[in-house]
Amino acid sequence: MAEVREIDGLSLAVLRGGGAEFRAAVAGALGFGLPEAPNTVAAGGALWLGPDEWLLVSGEDQTGPLEEALEGQHCAVVDVSEARAVLELSGPGATEVLASGCRLDLDPLRPGACAQTALARAHVLLEPRAGGVWRLYVGRSFAAYARAWIEDAIALQAMSAPP
Repeated sequence: MAEVREIDGLSLAVLRGGGAEFRAAVAGALGFGLPEAPNTVAAGGALWLGPDEWLLVSGEDQTGPLEEALEGQHCAVVDVSEARAVLELSGPGATEVLASGCRLDLDPLRPGACAQTALARAHVLLEPRAGGVWRLYVGRSFAAYARAWIEDAIALQAMSAPP
């Protein structure tokens, strides 16, 4: 049966900017480049949100080094760690639980991809990970709702499973 948990202690930052100088400075500060293809994830933990926007996910705060590296450039680095919650859905049936409340076709999503969509009535950023694990980045004000909805969907799935 699938299970959901909240992951605490991650540093989340939204990064906006563009151009070769910007990308080089970011790669120097982070040690990896930003994904350029839509809906992809860089191995270091940058999720593509738009042509000039990424969500950086790390175990440590990256805003300071980025601000230093990008000083004088037209860009933005915003810590959103307290504004977003990170839920992790794993176990047998995890994808089916998500699919029951999401209009997005989840089948093409594999590790290294990400997608913004609605889950029930909450906006989420989905990140499939290895082993059938899904990370969901959701606004903090919707986190309790999203978690409760997922827990209900897991319970419903368990009730409808053959004995």
